[in-house]
Amino acid sequence: MMANPPRQKGTGGETELLRLLDIDGLVRNPSSSLIDLSRPGWNPALEVLATRPDHGQWLFTMNRRDFQHLVGIFDEVKDPFVQHLDIEVKRYSRFAMHSIFEQKYSR
Repeated sequence: MMANPPRQKGTGGETELLRLLDIDGLVRNPSSSLIDLSRPGWNPALEVLATRPDHGQWLFTMNRRDFQHLVGIFDEVKDPFVQHLDIEVKRYSRFAMHSIFEQKYSR
């Protein structure tokens, strides 16, 4: 019987997203790091949770402060991409993504 090959659990998504985003300076962190991908720069960091179901669409979650800041930057440069803004609001007692985000980025 042949042994199973070593698993690279979780690294496929990191590699895929790194390639898809194609952001200058964005790198994969060592497995010992608390954060998977980062682009070193000034603090505070823009904190984002990237999630997707298998073979589904990537979604990015961030806190309100960071979201307002990004929209403000687009408004300053009059970027037509963000002139129209749609926000769907859902409120439940618990969200799995909120739990993950709070674990990673709680203050």
